[in-house]
Amino acid sequence: MRIPDSVLRITRHKGRGIETEHPAVFPVALPEFLMRAYTDEGDVVFDPFGGSGTTILAGQRTGRRVRAIELAPAYVDLAIACWRTLHPELPVTLADDGRDYCVVAAARTSLQAAPEQGGKAMADAA
Repeated sequence: MRIPDSVLRITRHKGRGIETEHPAVFPVALPEFLMRAYTDEGDVVFDPFGGSGTTILAGQRTGRRVRAIELAPAYVDLAIACWRTLHPELPVTLADDGRDYCVVAAARTSLQAAPEQGGKAMADAA
C-alpha cells in the first residue's frame, strides 16, 4: 500500500445541487488522488453515495472499476449526463439486462408523469 506523506488541503465549498445546495462537492482530482494512493489499476472502488458521478469519472481516468449507488434519480441523471459529455463513445447500459440508460430514464419519466396526469383529470372531472 502506498501511503501519501502529504496533507491534502481542499477548500470546502457548496455546489449547486438539483434542488438545493450540496455540501459534498469535490473535484475529480480528489478521488483520483486517493485511488492512485490506495488502490491498483483494475481494482474495484465502491462509492455508496454516487451523487453527480465524480468518483466514477476518477475511476475512468485511473483505470479503476467503480461501483456506485445513488438513490436520487435526478443525481443519477446528472452523473450519466456528465459521463456522456466526457465519454460520448462509451455506452451507458444496465448490467442487469443491457438496456440503454435512455430507455430506462424515459420509462421512469413516463411513470412519474402518469400520476400527475391522472390527478389533473380527476380534478377536471370534479
